[in-house]
Amino acid sequence: MSTKVNRSDGFLASSITLSTAETPDPDSFLEKRSASASYGVAEIPLDALPDWRIDDRLSHASGRFFAVEGLSIHTDFGPTPQWCQPIIVQPEIGILGIIVKRINGVHHFLMQAKMEPGNSELVQYAATVQATPSNYQRVHGGRSTPYLEYFREHAGRRIVFDQLLSEHASWYLHKRNRNMIVEIPENEDIAVADDFAWLTLGQLRHQLERGNRVNMNARTVLSGISYDAEDDADSYGDIRDAFRLQVVESHRAGRSNADVSAAMTWLIDQKAKFSLDIRRISLRDMDKWVRGTDSIRHCEDRYFRIVGLSVAAPSREVDTWSQPMLEPTSSNVVALICQRRSGVLQFLVQAMIQPGLTDRLELAATVQLTPGSYRGPEDLPPLAECLDAPESWIRLEAVQSEDGGRFLRADTTHVVVNVPDGHTVNAPDNYRWMTLGLLNRLIRSGYYVNVEARSLIACLL
Repeated sequence: MSTKVNRSDGFLASSITLSTAETPDPDSFLEKRSASASYGVAEIPLDALPDWRIDDRLSHASGRFFAVEGLSIHTDFGPTPQWCQPIIVQPEIGILGIIVKRINGVHHFLMQAKMEPGNSELVQYAATVQATPSNYQRVHGGRSTPYLEYFREHAGRRIVFDQLLSEHASWYLHKRNRNMIVEIPENEDIAVADDFAWLTLGQLRHQLERGNRVNMNARTVLSGISYDAEDDADSYGDIRDAFRLQVVESHRAGRSNADVSAAMTWLIDQKAKFSLDIRRISLRDMDKWVRGTDSIRHCEDRYFRIVGLSVAAPSREVDTWSQPMLEPTSSNVVALICQRRSGVLQFLVQAMIQPGLTDRLELAATVQLTPGSYRGPEDLPPLAECLDAPESWIRLEAVQSEDGGRFLRADTTHVVVNVPDGHTVNAPDNYRWMTLGLLNRLIRSGYYVNVEARSLIACLL
């Protein structure tokens, strides 16, 4: 149903608007764009990848795009003090940008139906622009990136969100992208290309609830949205679900500078408590990893493997290409426990060391794990039992694809568990309760919230 919204409303109004005359049906639009082209994805041996070479590292002949190297890790965080692994090295800072515009007073987001070869559902909603410098400088010799100028020329436009944020730090080394939301004036005309559509935040929220419909790069950008004072309080009357109302109230709580300062001090304490030493090494020198002609894999076929992929995608800037991909051996799970505390919904997050983080440690979800990586229940991380919570406590359970441009069939189950008031939750010292408002302030401050937690937060919009 269409919701009439006062023009003074902000993003909260967009989040409760499920359809407008200007927006297509999100399901049918995605299906039509998916059917408009034929796609081909086939695994090939690493040694058969054109223009890629493997010796001490796996890299492209141009020296651009990305490489796969070996990494040696020593840390006193977690149960494993030392290990080796392959890791993706991509020093380029890409642009992940969404154009937003008020249409009849309601914020609409210009989303792209984009094919990514690693996605379980190949075509998903993506940001308006999702491109590395190698892409938009057209090193691949392909077509130009639509709408790129909106994120490189800002005059006369409002920057809603602009921050460098980390990527998957178990699989990338020091990877970061520029996450942006740029608002254009309501009277500015913009041509909408075939693979693009204006969607409200409410429509995107429903796509997120379904799972595998909004890609990872769009989710990390959407995590920068907040419901703050610009939102008209009258919009609250259209929120019928009690939990969603608590989510909105959590967005507006704990946002003060004093709250942020206290959280940052606690995070610095956590960084000082744990050690992390990483060293880039040759692929040949990785203990327990096998470097073959077809793939790079763990000797026990655990964790993940590096494989080659041949791709045909007529809707992309380049019609055909080949590249390495990281393929997990099992699906991941991320879960947030939340509970009303002191009258407001708060979320339990942990300070987590990950080898690829720029500053060693960031906030992660309550539980972040790959079940296939554990030998038994005794190896599971703290609070993993929340995954067996009663069904009545579960507020979200949806499978989402990770970065389908680098990861093959990397699906993560996103779970939000709402623990009843008064129920005791025992957590280690590196865990802390925070409101969504405080987490949003930290996201907007840089390297404080990891990509897995940001993805969950986006699903709560």
